[in-house]
Amino acid sequence: MQTPKITTLVAVLLALTVPAVGQAVYVLRLPGTNVTEGFYLPSAEYTAGSSAATNPRVPVLGLPHFFGGAAAPTVFPGQGGHAIDQQTGRMISSDGFQIWEEPHPRYPVPFTANPPIPAPVLTPPSTGAVNPIMGLGADPSRGAVWMVDYYGFQPFASAYPHGALGGLVIPTFAHSQFTGIAYEPSTGTLWLCDIQGCVYNCDILGNPIGAQPVACVPATLKGIAVNTTNGPGSVPAPACSAQVGGFHIIVTDGVALYDALSGANRALTPGVTGAYGLAYSSDVQYSFGGSPWVGSGMVPRTRINGPAINTGTRWLRLEGAMPSTTAFFLYDLCPLATPVPCGLGALRVFGGFITLPTDTAGVANLALPLAGVPAGAQFSFQWAFADSAQPCGVVFTDAATLTIGLP
Repeated sequence: MQTPKITTLVAVLLALTVPAVGQAVYVLRLPGTNVTEGFYLPSAEYTAGSSAATNPRVPVLGLPHFFGGAAAPTVFPGQGGHAIDQQTGRMISSDGFQIWEEPHPRYPVPFTANPPIPAPVLTPPSTGAVNPIMGLGADPSRGAVWMVDYYGFQPFASAYPHGALGGLVIPTFAHSQFTGIAYEPSTGTLWLCDIQGCVYNCDILGNPIGAQPVACVPATLKGIAVNTTNGPGSVPAPACSAQVGGFHIIVTDGVALYDALSGANRALTPGVTGAYGLAYSSDVQYSFGGSPWVGSGMVPRTRINGPAINTGTRWLRLEGAMPSTTAFFLYDLCPLATPVPCGLGALRVFGGFITLPTDTAGVANLALPLAGVPAGAQFSFQWAFADSAQPCGVVFTDAATLTIGLP
């Protein structure tokens, strides 16, 4: 009986005519912190973005597999890289001389803990020392992760142990030492950045796409990523959103994120250096709204089972709710400009709603078919259920904003 309601929700996404930005990029910190630090890109909820330094709901992800092992990476800032395969939920990282992987902690994906492996040597040593890996870029269309050193790049399998899928490519255009690589699925091309702060766009054979460099920023760059929600063929943000545009090609110097094509920047953690590598993932962005329900003291949670990419189906999940009751899935193109307080929580989203039963464990699931939904489609949602013991009679989860991206 839920199909018509789900179809209506998907139709809202498909009908959007008003490019969008979201969701999250991640940088690796030095080993002492053992984390990847998140940054929400601008959206209808976070109009200028939000960092882990100022927002407790922006993810800071541990690296449990690698850093829980006997070895630890030897990191030299500006060396190594970070990539997220959104199809598999696998995070792949390097310190320049080793490659390791973890599951994305936000998603329940099958994962086998494998030991780190030596990084491949792409080009011959130039000064008597091995040229380290300087960047990683996920390419789910090929099941690949692109690796780059100072001078060239090469595709390797994203699956362990990351065997070569093709030969070394030395680009035909002039550049300084490369420090990052990223794959753009909407064009099937690669983006690279270098130590001089410039970015380049080429095909997978190294041929330039137009004049190079495409742009430069005043920084020594350490990573690059492509925001897959707002490339060619995407739909713009909803008219109700006041979000900042741009941030399609994103680079970092370890302290700030830059919109490589405009030069605009956003701070990461102020005063903290040492971030290296940069990866993009179409993750849901959370904002405050949740409160405990009186009968249990539990704070209900909203979850999604993978990045919001336009392949297959994603499940939007309510957990920790009152068992065997009616849950309300509230949705709209944008969150309310002014949240409505309700006890310790707040109503943040209200345009339409779908009713679903919770099971005996207090769980409800809504299937969201995303195949064919255009990149950039954006909406916000929140779960609620009645509780007569609450001061306002309703319990809410945190709200979430979702922007569809390409894999």
